[in-house]
Amino acid sequence: MAYKVLRKEYATVRYGGSPPSERPFFKLRPLPPTLNISRNDELNIARPRNLEYYLGDLISGTYCSRIFSDCDRKKCRLQSPNYPGVYPRNLTCYYAVRQHEVPQGKHALIIVKQPNGQLVSIRSQKALYATAQQERGNNGRELKFWQQCDEVQDYVTVYDGYTTRDPVILRFCGGGVAVPEAISSGPELLVEFTTSPFGTFLQPATLQSLHGFQLEVEVRFVDQQSPTYAKNKRACEFWIRGTGKGVLEHPQHSLPPNTTCLYHMQGIDTSGPSGRNIIYRRPSFSAPRFRVWFSVLKFYVTNALNPNLPEDEYCGSHLNIWDGPMRISPGCSDIFCDRERSVQMSRATSPQSVIVGRPPTNATLIARFCRERAPRTCEHALLRKSRACTRTESFLSKGDSLTLELKLTQGTALKPVFFKALYEFVDLHQDGEPWGQGPCSRRFTSRSFPEAPPDPPVSFSSPRDVFLYGRGGKRNISCTYRFEANVGEVIRLRVWGIRSGGKLCRSVHSAHSPWYRCGGDPTAALRVFERPWRDSGPRVPRDCLCSDVGDYEFISKTTVAELKFDVVNMTATDDFRSFGFEASVEFVRQDILCENTHRAYGASGELRLMSSPNTELQDRCEHRPWLIDPSPGRYLYLQIRGNIIKEPELDNFTLLNNITVAPDLRHLCRTPNRIAVYAGGLTPIFICPNPTQELDDMVEIFSDGWSKEVEPLARHVLAPPPAPDHFDLDWPRSLSVELLAEESGSYYITWLELSRRHASERGGVFALSGECQYKCASLDACISPALWCDGVVQCPQGEDERLSECSALLRVPAHYAAALLALTILTVFAVIAAARSCRRRRSALQHRLKSLSSDTAIFEEKEVIC
Repeated sequence: MAYKVLRKEYATVRYGGSPPSERPFFKLRPLPPTLNISRNDELNIARPRNLEYYLGDLISGTYCSRIFSDCDRKKCRLQSPNYPGVYPRNLTCYYAVRQHEVPQGKHALIIVKQPNGQLVSIRSQKALYATAQQERGNNGRELKFWQQCDEVQDYVTVYDGYTTRDPVILRFCGGGVAVPEAISSGPELLVEFTTSPFGTFLQPATLQSLHGFQLEVEVRFVDQQSPTYAKNKRACEFWIRGTGKGVLEHPQHSLPPNTTCLYHMQGIDTSGPSGRNIIYRRPSFSAPRFRVWFSVLKFYVTNALNPNLPEDEYCGSHLNIWDGPMRISPGCSDIFCDRERSVQMSRATSPQSVIVGRPPTNATLIARFCRERAPRTCEHALLRKSRACTRTESFLSKGDSLTLELKLTQGTALKPVFFKALYEFVDLHQDGEPWGQGPCSRRFTSRSFPEAPPDPPVSFSSPRDVFLYGRGGKRNISCTYRFEANVGEVIRLRVWGIRSGGKLCRSVHSAHSPWYRCGGDPTAALRVFERPWRDSGPRVPRDCLCSDVGDYEFISKTTVAELKFDVVNMTATDDFRSFGFEASVEFVRQDILCENTHRAYGASGELRLMSSPNTELQDRCEHRPWLIDPSPGRYLYLQIRGNIIKEPELDNFTLLNNITVAPDLRHLCRTPNRIAVYAGGLTPIFICPNPTQELDDMVEIFSDGWSKEVEPLARHVLAPPPAPDHFDLDWPRSLSVELLAEESGSYYITWLELSRRHASERGGVFALSGECQYKCASLDACISPALWCDGVVQCPQGEDERLSECSALLRVPAHYAAALLALTILTVFAVIAAARSCRRRRSALQHRLKSLSSDTAIFEEKEVIC
């Protein structure tokens, strides 16, 4: 027998060193070499304090039971009695671990483990089998669990709680192998060490000299409001409600065998005054507001002792995904809902008796994940800056509920189950009523009556359906919000909270109009339009917004207005959090009523725009735009004396620093008046007009669609990529003209209706080589026959009034002219031939008379010889 004597403070394995209360709060530093240091001081300086352990406080009246508290700041160790020596027989020791101080918003989990297997040696076999055990080659290095420890009945039991009535998450004996982590679901954990009344020493002795065990204690903090731990130890159940998205992971604590965890996910608006006053959707509703988008990133089951060991059964622990609710939702808003748990759930006393409601008839099993099978995963989402999961890599519920069912046949302390998933509640709600063909086009109409008080403002926002944005698979989005007021009402629109996805764009004042324009990159913008003629004619663009404008308010002059929300070229990370807006609309009563009188028709015509110096006295209806509407199947050609003037460009420095620019445009245009032409695009065409007597430049404008209307195949082949100026717009053939007057002036505008040449008989994509009877060659178009040779020049080069086209003789057909010429020639020849014949007869008669003059009798005067 050999022994060694140590001082108590150095016996850290047995006694843990000095207690925490006696530890100094300063560090010892080496003293100068000139000082005389005793042997004891050198020992105090060299003592390694980082190896000191906290072995707990002994419970009074017990032999080995101890209490541990706040092990997040101490190195707590649970040790068997007389460790590392032989532990006594017929003994039960309790080690209670509790965490008192928890950070705000966090939840504490207690962990016991021992990664060093040589520090654990609990008797697991009788002496009779000691020799056979050594012959197997493991030298007693084997860790046993659960019923395997009943042979000797020396074992360690870990409870998920502070009493022995709490669920058992691990029971082990043996040693020589690392003890896996046993994690509690709360800030309390109890470890029980039980030894059998009987036992003998092994002969021959094992190679391991230590006896008993030593376990390490750690404290882990998780978010308090997160589905990472079960608040009720008897029922692993979570309720996840809301309108957002998040990450769902496996429970961060150990679960007993034969446990079923349910994750109830329900999309519901919890923005009411009280989270508990929730009105739940009835199953009879066929069109739910929310749908659950669920993507599994990973799922695997492993072995804590040897990950390469196969499973005991096929799909033993698995994850089921149910489309629909598993049971009736309780009326609480907490994630755990254990205050209103059912009576049957509260009566459960063991993990095996956990009652799980059977799925109702409206819940459908859509997928099952286990170690051997993974039907549909989105593993690339685990990478950094990965694209969003597609519909083929995820699941989408038919209603507003989806349930996750995690079934465990074995405890997760030995067979950990890991899974990670993404969930999102897709909000399908849109304000207003459906309108048009777009997936997000809505309509708001006035419901007020003249006698009733006006309606309050109605708030609305951009759609929150993620499947309309880039993250849901779309590249472009276009939403039109139409507002229809009653007669005698106008529309007041307010917009705020504009999100443009970080694009370099800013709402600035136009240099030619009183409206806002989008300066920079307008790939994401809000545009306000007016409809002076309701459903006919082009939209009249007003404001363009791509950033917030303080107290923005728009009041229409018409009873119909539209707000257009366009985003193009979205990426896979863009959604309604990147692009969107908030707005409100109000229908305001007004006495002034403008009739739809500013409208012009005809194959051609002239329009006079005039402004008076006393603009404040003029009727507001005189400033409304004019609509020039062509005949069906025809286009318009517009001529205005002046030149096109564009908006000044803004550089990046001006946009980034929000610098206000007021350019001086007098060198470009001598008058502050502008003529705005609306051809159906998103931005008007501004023209600096010239007086009528000045023959300067001429601006020519065609109807939008004149150069774009080809056969469908050509439109498919030649279609350009979506551009901000012409995205999701129809091509109206009408033109709208408006005078933006700042001073007095009078200007004339002429228009001409055009039609395309008839298609050639060969057909084809570019089959426009046919001819028409009345054609303007300079425009390569046909005009109305009534305009041909009417005394007014219509074509730019005057083809319609040329002498060669308008002379009556020159307009005779060629074959008729040839026939007439031939008849004339024949007539002339006939007259000449007749004249010559008569002349010959006269000369012959005269010769005959001369020869008979001597011997012929003389006749009377009445006889005439022809």
